[in-house]
Amino acid sequence: MEELPQYRYDPWRFLKIGLIALATVFFASSGIYYMLGIYYGKSWPIMDCLFMVAISISTVGYEDRLGVKGLFAAEIFTMALVFVGIVVPAFIVSSITALVVDGTVGDTVRRKRMNQEIAKLSGHTIVCGAGCVGEHCVGELVKLGRKVVVVDLNSDRLKHLREELGDFLYVVGRADLDEILLEAGIKNADHLIACLSDDKNNLFLTLSAKVLNPNIRVVSEGIDDHVRKKMLIAGAASVVSPTAIGGLRLVSELIRPNTTGFLDNMLRDKTSVRFDEMTVGGACQFVGKTLAQINLREKADVLVVAVRQPDEEAFAYNPRANFVLTPNCVLVLLGPTPEIDRLRPLFA
Repeated sequence: MEELPQYRYDPWRFLKIGLIALATVFFASSGIYYMLGIYYGKSWPIMDCLFMVAISISTVGYEDRLGVKGLFAAEIFTMALVFVGIVVPAFIVSSITALVVDGTVGDTVRRKRMNQEIAKLSGHTIVCGAGCVGEHCVGELVKLGRKVVVVDLNSDRLKHLREELGDFLYVVGRADLDEILLEAGIKNADHLIACLSDDKNNLFLTLSAKVLNPNIRVVSEGIDDHVRKKMLIAGAASVVSPTAIGGLRLVSELIRPNTTGFLDNMLRDKTSVRFDEMTVGGACQFVGKTLAQINLREKADVLVVAVRQPDEEAFAYNPRANFVLTPNCVLVLLGPTPEIDRLRPLFA
């Protein structure tokens, strides 16, 4: 992850400076006129001083209500004020024009709308890092119709991915900062994927995420075995090594090309055929029944690939029809994502 300054860029900074300068000039000049009135024994009302500053800064020249003509110091100050009135408003106008031309105003409105939508989310997935690994994570989540919030430093990269992969919410900033994670709705999120470019950043991110939301499930990218162990201690549910997976994939392409081709076609399938899992709830209507009795194929177009009892670590592949479902047992299913989603209320 690239290192950036600790402050976040504020696109309205120059406009704020211009407005502060304008307010300072306005009230300071009114005070100077008031003092000049005392100096010349005129006792100019403060409202007239404010009016004189307003018409001078705006270069309207409506009326010399104070009667500064013939008063040398007042005339010199008025001329200087007119020149200031040209510079400061021009600076404000140029700042507003730059914001509009650069699209910053639209970005600000869009970001505010996104923040409002993120605040309403619950049970979503946060993807930290929109690099090569993060891009594939976001693409898969969007394809599956999951609620996702992406966090990355590069706003242009996020906009590009949004156009390329589909509609998703994002937050621009450093994922290892608590305020950015809170902005991404980590308090209400169910999952977080840590795929920053550095293992140490992923480790710190994992720790920060578990502190802010102890119930969140964190899956992290990790290369170094030494750091991977610390990630698990920090609270990561799983640590995935892209290099290890890449090596296994190379061997698979070498010795079982048809199988890998099948999996690739499945992932590219527009119908989103995927492997998924279903956990049997304690109050599920299927508890105590066999696979033959519940007959999932009649309820959805899915295939039961494997099963696992809650007190076992190993999966039983291609389970028999007489397998009895117990509370908290896990079924691994293969089928279109919409079909699998149809079954979720039945297993709750």
